[in-house]
Amino acid sequence: MPKEINFPQKLYFVLLSSKEMGEVHARFFNDPTPTDVISFDYGEILICPFIAEKEANARAIPVVKEVLLYGIHGMLHLCGLDDQTEVDRQKMERMQTSILESVWIKLNAA
Repeated sequence: MPKEINFPQKLYFVLLSSKEMGEVHARFFNDPTPTDVISFDYGEILICPFIAEKEANARAIPVVKEVLLYGIHGMLHLCGLDDQTEVDRQKMERMQTSILESVWIKLNAA
């Protein structure tokens, strides 16, 4: 049976330092390492731009595109998608890549 989705009425995007992201990750997930994005059901999406910069440089893409990817990833979690299994992770990656490329094309056309 599909999970009921209660998408929040408002979204809050918060940029955190690596230290702050590590603290939040430790508090809620018992893992003190900084992570790229954390989303909460009430609509807050935490993003670490320092991790985004590192990943963007490794993949030779603009940092802003990587940050946008993290925002999309967080919103997909709020839509009920999960990435805990390999199958779910691949499904989520396909969706977020499709959305990212569509948005990125529109942003660059403006």
